[in-house]
Amino acid sequence: MKTELLLLAAGKSRRFAGIKQLADINGQAMVCHCLSAYQQDGKWLEGMTNGTVVIGANASVVSEVLPSTVHRYIAQSWEQGMGHSLAESIGVLSRSTTHVLVGLADQIAISSQAIKALLEASKRHPQKIIAAEYQDKAGVPAIFPKAFFSQLSMLKGDKGARDILQNNNGNVIKVTMSEAAIDIDTQDDLLRLAR
Repeated sequence: MKTELLLLAAGKSRRFAGIKQLADINGQAMVCHCLSAYQQDGKWLEGMTNGTVVIGANASVVSEVLPSTVHRYIAQSWEQGMGHSLAESIGVLSRSTTHVLVGLADQIAISSQAIKALLEASKRHPQKIIAAEYQDKAGVPAIFPKAFFSQLSMLKGDKGARDILQNNNGNVIKVTMSEAAIDIDTQDDLLRLAR
């Protein structure tokens, strides 16, 4: 198994009123803070071979804060929404990649332990989609086997992978991850969490 991360950080975050990817979370840019859940001591978690941060809006300033060891991909279609960014970035995965782990750069409460639980479930069930379960739904972070790459590459608009998860419910193994429900959309969200 070769699992590669696509961390989606391409949006303009209009509701945030600022560059959300650079918002300060415990002294780190949000995008770096979220990326750290997929790493340990600067290396990818066991079971992961590689990772790419998908950027778009404010690409140059967001790229500057990312560690040099992390790949960056500038989604040309980022303005058309998350679905487009994800679909486009499926094309940059290595040919040998067997699974893609899709994460979001604003789910600030996710821990390395939670990601390890997804990776372990994927190792036990390599043909299944492994998805975080929160608010009674399956969502991202989620690991998709290669059989689903073509569906991911056809996503459009602002919808991410949720429809694929719903349409393939019988092929989804859910891992409880209540912290995945916490994401940052506005400055108020950030202030609430800071308190």
